Amino acid sequence: MAHRASELKFLATPEKGEVSALLVRPPGATHLLILGHGASTNMRHTTLQTIAERMADASIATFRYNFPYTEYGKGRDSQGVCTATVRSAVAAARKAAP
Repeated sequence: MAHRASELKFLATPEKGEVSALLVRPPGATHLLILGHGASTNMRHTTLQTIAERMADASIATFRYNFPYTEYGKGRDSQGVCTATVRSAVAAARKAAP
């Protein structure tokens, strides 16, 4: 079953700016899984989309997001930027789906 994703933006880091996210929140969801993509992919990668769809089938919401280097097509971000982006994604997901 296809589940509709809401497109969102959140501030990854002050120096890198906003990045995109996709929230899939099926009716009755009581849990939220936050998914970051792997190297050389993005939040729309087939694997992440399949995971989000299967989780929604099980009434689990998902929040997929891009890292700044993927969002803007520039070289890999530092470990610090990636870690800060994960923390920002968790905060944004919590706000989007309390």
